[in-house]
Amino acid sequence: MASRVDLHLHTTCSDGLKSPEDIIKEVKRKNLTAFAITDHDSIKGFLEARDLLGENDPELVPGLELSCSSVNGDLHILAYLFDPDSEALKSALEEFRIRRNQRGYSMVKRLNEMGIEISYEDVLEAAGTAAVGRPHVAEALARRKAVPSYNDAFQKYIGDGRPAYVPKQNFTPREAINMIHKAGGLAVLAHPMVSYAHERIEELVGLGLDGIEALHPDHKQAECDRLKVTARRFRLVWTGGSDYHGRGNRTGSVGSEKVPIDCLDEMKARVSQKRGSD
Repeated sequence: MASRVDLHLHTTCSDGLKSPEDIIKEVKRKNLTAFAITDHDSIKGFLEARDLLGENDPELVPGLELSCSSVNGDLHILAYLFDPDSEALKSALEEFRIRRNQRGYSMVKRLNEMGIEISYEDVLEAAGTAAVGRPHVAEALARRKAVPSYNDAFQKYIGDGRPAYVPKQNFTPREAINMIHKAGGLAVLAHPMVSYAHERIEELVGLGLDGIEALHPDHKQAECDRLKVTARRFRLVWTGGSDYHGRGNRTGSVGSEKVPIDCLDEMKARVSQKRGSD
């Protein structure tokens, strides 16, 4: 059996339902050669997993998923193979964590103004050690019985354009890509076929984009093939992963995308090439 990897996994350190330890167990169960924990705007899950792994365990790839906004819309940039001890990276992520917490507090305030009994402490309890995000507000609303279910919280209150929605104060794509490069990593466009992000590939290449995520549960086979062609056209690496969260039918299961180890090898070669030219 060919070696496989999963380069897009989320844990309880952002909006996933499994801890880093449980993700490692699942990675081993699926016999994956390597994996990347790519929590939203945080490397806490990566750091926890790194401390749990032994010499003969699957390889852990430094990973991160950054939320980005611009006048042309929102998108996500995956960061790989960066230096997790980069002070510039850690400082930027801490600043973004503060922004996330402020956003969560503002959503709670709007909900309170609508007569919904929920406290910011409820949201913090749902978040645990993770940076606060909308999924934690949704969980708090569901626990409080303010909505019938987690999904209803988005549909009625906190989804885009809903009455308690508060926009993120995200990095711009340029800021995200520059930050990743300063930390020695690769910047990869996440799930390009979601929300028309693929239409911005050429623009992002001009900002220094290194790769695109071709294999993803939300991509049809024809789309995956097209993205690989696009990667060759712009001389980008292509990656893939399950985007596992553990929330119902959202995205895939650990190892569900057949991502070959060659992908990771090509990413490592690109990093070496970039560092050699610096």
